[in-house]
Amino acid sequence: MTAAPRIIAVEAIPLAVTGQRDFRISEGGTRTHVSVILRIRTEDNGLEGIGEVVSGPPGKPEEFLEEIVGAVHRYVAPALMGLVATERTAAMRRVERVLKGRIWTKAALNNALWDLHGKALGVPVTDLLGGRTGDRVPVIGPVIGVKAPDEMAQEAVAHVAAGFRTLKLKVGETPERDLDRVRVVREAVGPDIALRVDANDHYRPAEAIRFIRAIERYEPEHVEQPLPRHDILGMAEVRRQVGVPLMTDDTVATPRDAMTVARLGAADRVKVKVTKHGLDGARLIVGMLEAAGIACVLGHVFEMGLAAAAEAQLAVTADNLCPPHEIGSMQPMGITADIITADLQPRNGEIGLPVGPGLGVSLAWDRIEEYRARDVPR
Repeated sequence: MTAAPRIIAVEAIPLAVTGQRDFRISEGGTRTHVSVILRIRTEDNGLEGIGEVVSGPPGKPEEFLEEIVGAVHRYVAPALMGLVATERTAAMRRVERVLKGRIWTKAALNNALWDLHGKALGVPVTDLLGGRTGDRVPVIGPVIGVKAPDEMAQEAVAHVAAGFRTLKLKVGETPERDLDRVRVVREAVGPDIALRVDANDHYRPAEAIRFIRAIERYEPEHVEQPLPRHDILGMAEVRRQVGVPLMTDDTVATPRDAMTVARLGAADRVKVKVTKHGLDGARLIVGMLEAAGIACVLGHVFEMGLAAAAEAQLAVTADNLCPPHEIGSMQPMGITADIITADLQPRNGEIGLPVGPGLGVSLAWDRIEEYRARDVPR
């Protein structure tokens, strides 16, 4: 390896993986997961940084395959040419100058730069983040999509039998129907299993208050994003009117958004996604909200193993997080294969932290070729 390997190329590889069953949230449904793999290549053959752009949420992506691939090839790649592999800060500044918005693309790029930095120095990303506090990462069970209450209860019982102690339920129909979903699942799993409820922007304030008050007796750990993402004042009003902690996810796209939530008292918790904020942005948000007395929940429920590995780095190095973490699983769509050679499938409610330089994972190129999305414009 040269003393200062420089970046010579940035590639974007679009993927589409179709499962055996549909997954539905209030915003839409799908059985196909879509991601773009980023490769930051250097003049030293074999030294590259990798990251995963998650095109989410299911059924209603915020960034599409075509625009992710186009942005990387037209703007990101030229901006990074010639930079040294360890110049993360300079790289992100260049990208910010040429690419507005596109938070998911920039988050994956940030994670790939951390991976490249660690590999260039021969150390894990956790070392660059200050050192890890453990080797195992507690995770929730595979998220339970919007279905008939009895079907959701059956899934919940199966997840508990597999060793998960915290479950996440998607809702987003009517307050009465969603109350039935929470009630039936609680009755099926008993009082000792934590339940997280996610409405995905579905309700208006009055409906949200009515729904949340109705499910208080079933003691959910929190209710996530009951209102549309833009209604921060509405979230603050709902929070004043209910006895269940509120969490926001979609409202917080940037650290600036997190500061606004804190100032307005709009949430008790904030969802932090390394896939949406990058390791730099996620660390900043977690620290900022710790100072404001607001706890963070980590994770993104749909991602392949590469993005999950990036989430895991933060899980074992950051304070102010509320485990278990919502690190991705494709099981709700019936997808078990992955694009990395390491095994990050949860066992007894935990995944193992990948070991090795950078993010600690390698790509399984045969599977990437199998899942590659063809005919995506550049």
